[in-house]
This record gives sequence, C-alpha cells and structure tokens, in this order.
Amino acid sequence: MDNKELLAHVGKCWPAGSVLATTAELAEAGCGDRQLTRAVQGRLILRLRRGAYVQAHNWTSRKPWEQDKLRLWAHVVSTAGDGVYSHFSAARILGLDVWNCGVRVHLISNGKPGGTGAAADVSCHQLELDKSEVVFLTLGESRRLKCTSMERTVVDCARFGAFEPAVIVGDNALYKGASLPLMLSMVDSLAGKRGVMRARRVLAALDGKAESAGESRTRVFLSRMDIPQPVLQYKITANFKEYRADFAWPELKLILEFDGNDKYYKDQRTPQVLREERRRENLLVEQGWRFIRIEWDDLDRPGELRRRIYAAMATARRAAA
Repeated sequence: MDNKELLAHVGKCWPAGSVLATTAELAEAGCGDRQLTRAVQGRLILRLRRGAYVQAHNWTSRKPWEQDKLRLWAHVVSTAGDGVYSHFSAARILGLDVWNCGVRVHLISNGKPGGTGAAADVSCHQLELDKSEVVFLTLGESRRLKCTSMERTVVDCARFGAFEPAVIVGDNALYKGASLPLMLSMVDSLAGKRGVMRARRVLAALDGKAESAGESRTRVFLSRMDIPQPVLQYKITANFKEYRADFAWPELKLILEFDGNDKYYKDQRTPQVLREERRRENLLVEQGWRFIRIEWDDLDRPGELRRRIYAAMATARRAAA
C-alpha cells in the first residue's frame, strides 16, 4: 500500500464529522497499529498526544489559535481522567477569547491524575472547588467533560495568569453574560490566598463592552496612557444609520478603531464588509470625525503607537478649538 492508498484508507477509517480520532476509533474502523505507524511516519497524520490524531491537511490549514485548541481537545479525547479543566484551558473550552496564554492543559484535581493527565504539558492544580463552580459539557454523542464555570475560570486566570491575557478572558466573559458581582464574591472568599491581589486588579480593569481580544489589549494600552479615557462602542448617527466606534473621544471627534489581521482575527473580512467599513468611515469623516486605525503589530510597538495617538489627539484638539 503506497502513501496515496494509505491516505485514502485512513480517510475511510476516520470518524465521520470529527477532526480528531483516537487509536481505538481508528482500530475499530480497520486502521491497525502498523498502518497507523506508517501514516504517522509518512506525515499523513499527526499525533497530537498519545492516542489522539489529526489528519495532516486538516492541521496545516488551521490558524494558530485553532491548532492550540485542537491540542486541548486531543487531551480531552485521549484521557478519561476525573479532573476539571480550568484556567485558560477552561476558557478555550467555554469559547472565551484567549491570547498569549500558552498551550498547557490546566486541570483541577483532588489527586494526581495518571496517564495522559500527568503529561509534561499538563498543569495539575490542587484547588478547592464548590459544586456550583463546575459545569458539565458533552463532547460528541457520549463523551462528557467537566470544566470550571465562566466566573470561576476568570478568577483562576486572574489569580495565576498574566494581566493582559486574564483581562482578555474576563472582558469576553462579561460580554457573554458572566456575573462580575459573583466573581468579586469568589475573590472575597479567597482572602489571604495566593493571587488574590492580582485577581482584584484584573477584575477592577474589566469592561464587557470590549468585543474582541484586540479591543481588550487596546483598552489596557490606552488606560496606561496619560490621556482622557475614551468611550467604548460609542454610537454615532450618520445618514440616518447608527454606527459604533470601538473607541471614541466625542469632545475631539476622534475615533480609534482596532483592525484585526489574519494571524489573530477570528473571522474572514469579506469584500462586502470592507466596503461597508469604508462607506461608514467616509460618512463619519464628512461629519468631521478623525480616525486612528491600529492592528495587532502596532500594540507590539508601544512607543511608536503612543506617539501616533498623542499626535492625533493634538491635531484633533486644534481642530476643535
């Protein structure tokens, strides 16, 4: 059986509608150990972890953040441990925005998990959990998993993660309906424990109006500048239509828009969407609004970005005088 035939055979054995496959699923469908080993050696399929595989073409066609999430799902399908997925792993499972949080699998467990649960890329946390802080999810037709609730996930990310990644998770959780009072109550109950001060700082910085990870990072960046803070999702009427600006200084008629790019942006921006954005911007410019447009790379050049924002605000102040 040559590689072409082997690829066709593996494809026939692959579980219908599934990106990942386990050793047991492939074996049951007729792809034995020898064929599986040959397919891995030939780079026709990739082993993400022991017992969990993805077809090579399905892996290389995915964005980096999609690959990161597949690595997590590979852990889910390859282990039957009783741990609760937590921290940034829970954030991924719950569909929250994540950024720069690594690919480690985070579990809360009462004991040290065995097998794949104890792998080098797994962090096992010995933390107390209330039943109300755990949610049960179903993967596929029969596999169930447990992860921390949205509020507990934010608190754990805030306690143990870096500031910006935790804010991004928290902003998106608020945007999707999480309860800030409940998060604050959780933190209050942890008084005196590790990371509580960091968690309070993160929770104080959250804003559910941010609609993407990029907007959250931009908001944190602006909060550290010595400038009046903008209004998020500011509504403006132009040509009898209502528009929303990511960040606006209404008194200066100045708008800052975050534009995602392919590396981090989740949705493809169609030509129609781009035309609508240009039309919207032209209408607002006709009303006297000025624009600053930034991308992910701009946030990695903070000195240059600060100069751009200061210059734009100075120009807008002169125009408003």
